[in-house]
Order: sequence, then structure tokens, then C-alpha cells
Amino acid sequence: MHTPSVRRRGRAAGLVACLVLAACAGHRGPSASVAAPRAADDSCPYRTPEEWQVFLERSAREVKWEETCENGPCDADRYHLVEAGIQSVFERCAGFLTRHATIASCAENLRNFTPAWMEQHSPDSYGFTVDNETYLAAQETADKPEGMMRPPAALVAALPRRSRVEAAARANGWQYLTHDSALGGVRTFVLIPDREGRFDQWLLLNFTGKAEPAIDPDTPMSFLAVQKKDRDGRVLPRVRLHFRDYTPLRAGGDYRLSLKETNNGKCYACHVSGTRQLIPRRTPTLEARPVKGDRDYHGGEGGGPRDFAYGRLVELNARIRSYGLPDWDGRVVPGHHGPPLGEAQGCTTCHDGQDRGVLTVSTSTSQLERKLSEEASMPPERGLRELVERDEMRDPALSPSEQAILDEALAAHEDLERELLASRAPTLRRWLLAVTCR
Repeated sequence: MHTPSVRRRGRAAGLVACLVLAACAGHRGPSASVAAPRAADDSCPYRTPEEWQVFLERSAREVKWEETCENGPCDADRYHLVEAGIQSVFERCAGFLTRHATIASCAENLRNFTPAWMEQHSPDSYGFTVDNETYLAAQETADKPEGMMRPPAALVAALPRRSRVEAAARANGWQYLTHDSALGGVRTFVLIPDREGRFDQWLLLNFTGKAEPAIDPDTPMSFLAVQKKDRDGRVLPRVRLHFRDYTPLRAGGDYRLSLKETNNGKCYACHVSGTRQLIPRRTPTLEARPVKGDRDYHGGEGGGPRDFAYGRLVELNARIRSYGLPDWDGRVVPGHHGPPLGEAQGCTTCHDGQDRGVLTVSTSTSQLERKLSEEASMPPERGLRELVERDEMRDPALSPSEQAILDEALAAHEDLERELLASRAPTLRRWLLAVTCR
């Protein structure tokens, strides 16, 4: 984490003091207000509804709550400011709020949102309600299917070469798909279903180089297990997702996978609706070959029909859609991440918490931008996705009238994107201050 400048440290310290000390609350309210009696063990600095209202309004205004870590490295100054100046107040006032239901009601949204925000901005966690050590350990307790979180040895043995990874997938009957990566090079997705149907494993590996692509040493191997059953084979009411980032490390002539407990990719930011579909359009690189069990396997030598890779993409996405919304098992409380966003843009029609996850200020802004204006897949419009794909692939080329339709639709989606992103901060602030203390 970066070292704050002297000027920023001074401002942070001043705001912390102002938020923590009741004397900095701006005013005491009308003289008729009577402070609640202080309990012997209560160090809460705010006693009256007026003081709490000032605290809430200042907190909602001073912190740029809507910014995500995608706007730059997670801001250590802001994180500690929130921890010391806001979260600590709620911790110190827990007993007071228990005894004063009216004030607890007006403070409830900020009180719930603050720890959720801290989870999404911490420098050393996946952003869940528990730390990484607890989260990772819980994935392998006695009630979890055995082997669910262990990538197959045959795939690890195939590292670091892309060609060997894909060959291992074909020989073991693991469907895979390789396409261009936004990080440069290509990325390969591998699906490894449990033979007993208890879980699906999804692995994402990034490869660099052109002649003989090898695993990117600076990018972790993302691992996602979709749990469908418990250890005894009982079907779960909803699938349960388990995330890990493995770091491939050279060990002599082989590779091993290291699990670092300080990784801090924020899983919920991109996975608000659960397992994300693969990019649903063609790219310059879109490759897959039949695997063992496919009709066109032929010992792994054949490439399959001309559009085999695109067909595999459609097939993998259909499997992902079949999972539905996950059960976060208390590791995420969606309602604590702020109000639903995008009602004016039509987003809440689908992102209603039933069919798809609710969009909030915790949702990845880059994903919103991509879905709205780059892919133009949100909100969905009949025929638009096909026009986007054909425009990118030039196969077949768009007619002048089709190009005009596409240009108009993309301009409209860009307007929706600007409107949605601009609405994030004011929508959140209204929600934080929805109930007045006085």
C-alpha cells in the first residue's frame, strides 16, 4: 500500500477526530433536547438524535463510497479513515443503539453498509464477511465434498504450456475453451465436473507468448467450485460458490500450486449473479477441440466441425446459466451492499435478486461498462447481440441499414451507461439517509 502524503494524513486525521468526537458534531440541536443517560460501560460519543443525524450526513457526504478498487489501488487512507471514524463509532455505540431503537433505525443502513464496504476495500481478503484464512478453511470442512477444492493432478502436471493443458483436457474429457484475454495473450477455461455430480470445477489460466504460450507467471490461476450437493450427496437448495486464486510456482522441473491467503481479488464485485458466463461473442482467437466423450473426439487429433469452438462456448454458457443464483452461505449479505441500481435504465427488471443478483455500488464498474456499451448485452434487445458479433467478425458484413441500426443502438447503450454510473453516488446517499433521526 502506498504511503499517504503529509497533506492527506492531516486531512484524514482531522476528519477522523471530527467523526469520532461528539464535540465536532456541528451543533447540539435545540436546547430542549435531552441527551440519553450514559451507561457505565458505554463510550458512545453521540447521544442525541441531532448528533446522530449530523454524524450520518457527514459520513454519507465525506467518503466516496461508490468508488471501487478498480478506480485505482484500494485507497489505504480512505479504508483506515472509515475504520477509525465510522466503523469504530458503531462498535463503541453498539450498546447504546441496542437501547435506543429509534436512533438504531435511522443509522441502520450506514451501520450495515460500512462493514460491507470495508470487506470490498480491504487489502488482504476476497471481500467476504470472514477473513481469507477462515473462508479458505471452511471450504474443506467435513461437510464439504472431498476433493472439491483440489485441481486435478493431471492438469497441474501439464503446466506451464497451453498446448499440454489443452491436451490433458482432451484426454480426460474436460471441456475447455481458449479465447483472447483482456490482459494480453489468451486465456483458457477448463470445466471439470465431479463424476458423482456433487460439484463442478472451473479453472481459468492465462497464457502469454505466441510460438508456445506458457502460463503467465504474474497472474494467478482462478479457481471456482460450484457446489451442488453436500458430502453425503444431498442436493443443496441453491448452488454454493467457492473461490480461490492459485499461484503456479516452478518446483524443480515441475509446477505446483500455492494458495496465498493474502490475495484480495473481490469475487462478489464480478459475481453478483453467481457464475459469470464466458464472453458470449466471437473473438479473433476462439479455439476448442473435441474431448474424450465427444462424438468427434477421434483420439484428440481432430478439430471438429468448423464452428465447434463457438458451439462449445454456447454449451458451456448453457451449463453456467443452469446454476441460477447462488446461496452465499452468509459470506455475502447482498442487502448490506446498498440499494439496487439501474431502475431508470431497466436493469432492475432482470437484476431483481430472484433471477439475477441486484446491482449495487459494490458491483464491478468495468463489468457494467462492458455489458452496457461494449457488448450491448444489458439490457437485452432482440437481434442486437448478433449484429455486434457480425460487426466484429465481418462475417457476414453488415448492410448499410443494419450498420445504422447497430450504431443507433450502441449510442443509446452508451447513454444508459453514463446515466447508470452517474446515478451510483446519489442513489447510495439517499439510501444511507433514508430514515431521519430528528
